[in-house]
Amino acid sequence: MLKKIKSYLFSSKFKIALWYSLVFLILEILFGISIYIYLYHKSKVNLDTSLKTQASAILRIMAEKQLDLESFRPNELYKSEDELIWDILYDAIVFNRRNTFIQIYDKNRVVFKTANLKNNLIKIDKTQSELFDYYDSKLSEHTIRTCNLKKGKFSVVVAYPIEQINFLLNKLIEIYILIAPFFFLVSILGGILISIKSLNRINKIIAKTEEITAQNLDEIILGGDSNDEFGRLVNKMNEMILRIKKSIKYMNQFSLAVAHELKTPLTILQGEIEIALKSPKTSNEYQEILKSNYEETLRLIRIVDNLFYISKSEHSLINLQLEEVELKTYLESLMKKMKILGDEKNMNIELGDVLNIKIRIDPDLIKQALTNLIDNAFKFGIEGSTVKLYTETINEKLSINVMNFGVGIDISEINNIFNKFYRAGSYQTNRTKGVGLGLSVVKSIIELHKGKLEVQSIPHNYTIFKLIFNSRL
Repeated sequence: MLKKIKSYLFSSKFKIALWYSLVFLILEILFGISIYIYLYHKSKVNLDTSLKTQASAILRIMAEKQLDLESFRPNELYKSEDELIWDILYDAIVFNRRNTFIQIYDKNRVVFKTANLKNNLIKIDKTQSELFDYYDSKLSEHTIRTCNLKKGKFSVVVAYPIEQINFLLNKLIEIYILIAPFFFLVSILGGILISIKSLNRINKIIAKTEEITAQNLDEIILGGDSNDEFGRLVNKMNEMILRIKKSIKYMNQFSLAVAHELKTPLTILQGEIEIALKSPKTSNEYQEILKSNYEETLRLIRIVDNLFYISKSEHSLINLQLEEVELKTYLESLMKKMKILGDEKNMNIELGDVLNIKIRIDPDLIKQALTNLIDNAFKFGIEGSTVKLYTETINEKLSINVMNFGVGIDISEINNIFNKFYRAGSYQTNRTKGVGLGLSVVKSIIELHKGKLEVQSIPHNYTIFKLIFNSRL
């Protein structure tokens, strides 16, 4: 039980629920503050309006009665100015439900004040605006909101403590404090439910992902049709599974092809060495064995070079080591080393027309590319035919060509022959050795030199591979 609780506390579900609750709590606090400010402002505006209305009414009545206190003399009806004003303002004052403080000035002399002021006066500063806050602990413990209006020689002061406003707002705070924990609890429960509901699909994705192994990579995770974050996640994971499937297929194909390709020359080497060790041989016989061993060694070296190149190219570790070489001398040297590969099928290689120029290339990589092309030319050439190595100019650019006569390549397969492990013609695959890496390596090497690889082929006639360099002659 404790383990489950601990697991939940560290889970995304709990974090989502916690964040949801915190956001809800912040919104709840902001809502409460907004309500408090709104009610305070609204109550104060209403109070100001009420005070101003009452002060205006008193001034209007006094103006209508044309009250002149300077000529007032006590009589049997009114013994004082206070009684006279009280009689005039009776309707405006007697229905004073708020029990506001009212104080009337005749110029600078107080001529009337309500009984609730007792012996106190509201002191007025001439610089103050019509509405202002007044403080006097003898009248109220709370702030007194005051309105001072003047018309002619009379000025009326109407004031009222904001005690009721404070009382209302304090009650609001008390109610809010009481219900806030309840709403917070509801937000936590809501957050938990939302997190469980939203992450339930993640759990399904995880469960399905755990079921997928190297043996069942054809299976997919359902839910990719949803147009949301989960749908995009599922699609990306399915794409990743497809890439893994292709990688595993590539590795398996690579391992099988390389093992098969290496096995053949190693088996030949083993057999010929065993024959050489069984009994004494003549000098010519040893020479033939060594020659055959040399051919197989060259083939092994070529396979290893191709594998090493592919490994480096896939990790972007290849840097061109450019050098200026004499083209004709370079091709003659290469041709001499490759002649031995044609002996098995009684084929020859000849050097045709070669431009007498210097070119800037990576000699080792171009040698590897041409070796692959020449080896393929021997493999797929007609027994007893001749492979031609020559150069030409195409649009003022150098092209080094390898041509052979044989079965050729069908036009439908030309776009595929540069893919790794692809070998043209199923019938031909069974008759010739090869991993299917040579042409992909050639294409990569010439593209590193900013050039391109082209092929021309007529089935059952001839095939020409052209290494076309980018620099103009």
